[in-house]
Parts: sequence; C-alpha cells; structure tokens
Amino acid sequence: MRTFLTGVIVFVVLGAVTACNVAPPPPPPPPAEGPQTKEEVLALVRPMISPIRTALAPGAYLSETDRAVVMGNLRGAVAQYGGTEFGRAALREVGYEIAELGREAGKAERWRLALFCVDVFDLLSMESALLKRIGERAQHMMDQPTVRVRGFLEDGANKDLYVFMDLVNRRTGEVEKVRAREGEEFGGLRLIKVLGRNQKVRVEYLRIPGLIFDVDFEPNNP
Repeated sequence: MRTFLTGVIVFVVLGAVTACNVAPPPPPPPPAEGPQTKEEVLALVRPMISPIRTALAPGAYLSETDRAVVMGNLRGAVAQYGGTEFGRAALREVGYEIAELGREAGKAERWRLALFCVDVFDLLSMESALLKRIGERAQHMMDQPTVRVRGFLEDGANKDLYVFMDLVNRRTGEVEKVRAREGEEFGGLRLIKVLGRNQKVRVEYLRIPGLIFDVDFEPNNP
C-alpha cells in the first residue's frame, strides 16, 4: 500500500513538473498600424489636394509654397499607400478628382493651375487623354505673352499706323517692347487690325490657329 501511494505521489509530482515546463501560447499579433481600407486612405489623402480646390475660387491663386507642399505630401502618400490594393484604389480616386479640377481650371482659362493639375496627375502615375489635351493647351497658353497696348503713332510720310505694345512673359514676368503695323508678326502673335479710333487692337496667337483676341488701349495699366 505504501509503495502504491509513493508511486501515485511521484506520478503527480512528475505531472506537475511537466505541466510547468509547457511553453505558454504565443502573444496575439499587434494590431495593424495605419489605414486598412480605401476609405481610410481617402480620408487622409483628400485634404492634401484642398489647396487646389481653394485656388479655383475667383481671385484665389496657388502659391509656390502651396505647390511644393501639395507635391511633397502626395509623393509621401504614393510611397506609403501605393503598395496595397486599397491604397492604390484610393489614389486612383484622388487622381480622378484632380483630373476634374484640371478640367475646371482649363475651362476658366486658369492655365497655370491647369498645368499644375497635370503635374499632380502624372505624379499619381495616371493617364487621361482629356487631361493630356488640357495640359498641351495650357502649355501653349502659358507661352502666349500678355499684350498691353501703350500707344499709337502714324507715320506722316506713308500713313502707316504703328502700335506700341509691351509683351509680358507669363512665366518670368519679363517685358519686351515691340511696335508693329497691321499684318505684322511678333512674339508668336500677329496684329490683325486696329479697332475704332485707336481704341483697341485685334491680335491672333499663331500657336493656336483661330485664337483671336482684342486688347484695349490702356497706357497706364501696369
């Protein structure tokens, strides 16, 4: 009987020791960090393009600082979220919104802003035939100088009427002074005719056939 009890005690002790040596279950995995759905990514990325929306308002503009911030933020978003399917889906949706903003900017002839939308769209590695056409037209329009009519002078000998104009480079702000007669070409433009009694001139931009506009005589316009 004593031998039996001793065996039972030894068995119980060995069982307890064995139980103590069993490895504990692994800890649960840490919760996933960052957004996990398309909607969560959109909530983070959409505010990054809000300066573009704001700049579309009449009288508003997008500063160079705003441009740099938008591009920097979106580059970071592409690097951070572009590796997942839901992240890419969110970035595509933001790209479609930028394309619409670019279309609105082109419609309003806000060419500098339209070009920026094209750059942002390209950053997201997306393609759009419409936005490509808007970008091409915006490039041409940015190359078109701003015309300011400064004065008129009639040549007493041959009765030729000369128009004195300032051509302002839209990209650099540099001013080129020119004079021209009806039919003459200068700076990618052609002077079609003088209207009224030297009140305005009609000009054609040669890089876009058929693009004709009138410029008032404003000698004091800076």
